[in-house]
Amino acid sequence: MKIKCFNTTELPVFEWSDGSGASQEIFCWPVASDYSLRASIATIKQDSFLKQYSGGERLAILLDNNELNIITDDKCGVYRLKQAGDSIQIAARQYANINVIQAPANLLSFIFRADRWIVKSNILTEAQKLPINQAGMVYVLSGEWSVSGGNCNLMRTGDGGWWLPDIGEGELKPLTRDSQLIWIEIIPS
Repeated sequence: MKIKCFNTTELPVFEWSDGSGASQEIFCWPVASDYSLRASIATIKQDSFLKQYSGGERLAILLDNNELNIITDDKCGVYRLKQAGDSIQIAARQYANINVIQAPANLLSFIFRADRWIVKSNILTEAQKLPINQAGMVYVLSGEWSVSGGNCNLMRTGDGGWWLPDIGEGELKPLTRDSQLIWIEIIPS
């Protein structure tokens, strides 16, 4: 399996029922009824809430510098996400209010089964080879990146890709000085 590249302008858009935003599903693996990994991007125009899932963990990552607060129902407090790459990890079943400070805010919502995966995220600015026996996902925040081992050769701002543990090869290299991407490492537990 190669890196599956995507461009956010080509992903289907699903408007939220409360009219406060929209979602774009990036992938759901293996199937929607029994997924282990699921990723989507939300564009949030006004205060709302995150959809709850019965199982798993949620890693929420801000994709731009439009601030928002996430307030959970467990009374742990307010999580303020201020700049691209800021993230929180909470139980996916937890009710989470979103308070938008600057609209629209773009949020990557990555749902995973904690009994199957350990997930970490960071921002990369240098070349990175894909790790063997790990899944992963990337999202370009700025600049351009060359891709080897994918179904695309180039990623620009708003593009990304994902892969499963059996990929075994591939590399991402920045092509411009300002290149940054979010790298989500997905390690089998």
